[in-house]
Amino acid sequence: MHKDKNKRTWLNLLGICCLIFSLLFLSGCLLSNFSKGSVEGYIHEETIIDTRPLEGALVSVTGSSNTALTDSEGYFLIDEITIGSRTLTITKGGYIPYKKSSILVKEEETTLVNDGLPLIVQAEDEAYLFNSGVIYYDLEDYINALDTFQQLIDEYPESEYADDAKYYIGFINEKILGYYSKALIEYYELIYDYPDSVWVDDARLGMGNCYYANGEYSSAIIEYQKILDEFNDSILHGLAQYSIGHCYRKLYEFNQAIIEYNKVIDNYPESEYVAPAQYYIAFSYYQIQDYVQAILEFQVIIDNYPQDYWPGEQDRLVAPCAQYYIGYCNSKLENYENAIAAYQMVITNYPDSKWSDGRDISPEAQFRIGDCHRYSEEWEDAIIAYQKVIDNYPDSIWYDGTSIPDSAQYWIDWINDNHPPS
Repeated sequence: MHKDKNKRTWLNLLGICCLIFSLLFLSGCLLSNFSKGSVEGYIHEETIIDTRPLEGALVSVTGSSNTALTDSEGYFLIDEITIGSRTLTITKGGYIPYKKSSILVKEEETTLVNDGLPLIVQAEDEAYLFNSGVIYYDLEDYINALDTFQQLIDEYPESEYADDAKYYIGFINEKILGYYSKALIEYYELIYDYPDSVWVDDARLGMGNCYYANGEYSSAIIEYQKILDEFNDSILHGLAQYSIGHCYRKLYEFNQAIIEYNKVIDNYPESEYVAPAQYYIAFSYYQIQDYVQAILEFQVIIDNYPQDYWPGEQDRLVAPCAQYYIGYCNSKLENYENAIAAYQMVITNYPDSKWSDGRDISPEAQFRIGDCHRYSEEWEDAIIAYQKVIDNYPDSIWYDGTSIPDSAQYWIDWINDNHPPS
């Protein structure tokens, strides 16, 4: 009797174990076969004028361990989401978290969230102000940009965007509006109030630029030198050194200017300022009337930097400017034959070259050829050369806006009056 009872107990336990195993097996099969779907959509951020795609927002959906980051168009796609009503969450630093519920995920379908219309998220107040200032800046609405950046600084002085806003204010005043004294104050306050800002070296450069623009060249040198001395890893070293050379040239300390420009070449050989520095070494010799050395230095540009551009101007070569001054210096030395050859190389090799103010160099080179023939009393050749100015460059102007063809016509008339053909 006792033995039968034990046997029944073991049989009952075995049955229960089988039942549990079966349930677990069936549950696993059911779970593994749960149907899945996907969701996709677009996320924008609210701005002062409209909305724009928000890149880098993290999107998650209940019912899936997968997440997605929005691309440059604000688009996202999340796969492998358990079907049913789900909640979508959007997060990004500097933005208010956003949730959208009741998104119906269907089996093996991709649900387009919000019928394809972008979900709109809002930046936190300080980020919103900063982004608004940047939008105004991009729209060239500089007054509203300044007001918005200043509002950010006034209301959120400890914001992570405050130093960025301060730099924008200085930059707009310096580069856009030309309010150098105002910009100088803004840059100084940035350095004082935000000493750990990534913009401190840029602010030093800005201060140097403002002093330079105001003709305070000695003060500008001090600021440029601080970039070299205090910011070991700054990418502005080449520009700062180049600017120091400009300051000494403006102070008529040409020998020191040459030393400073040479430092650009020696210390920053990969800098975009190397060829321009070489040009101003040559130009400094020209300014002190050492025309022989100037020619040699200008020729270095032709030989070593024939394809180098002026900084920030990828359509304007340094070489044609140097070639023109090779001609001009030869003319000053009364080497008229060499001068004519140099001027002709400008016209032949760089027919579309321009000065910094956008004027063409070739018309001036052609006019100077006429001058060289006139200085040599080669009257007929002078007339031919001057006539080419009139025929080939009818709209060309000098730096002061007066007409180069009018000047050519003046000398043609003068030659005809004073040295008429025999």
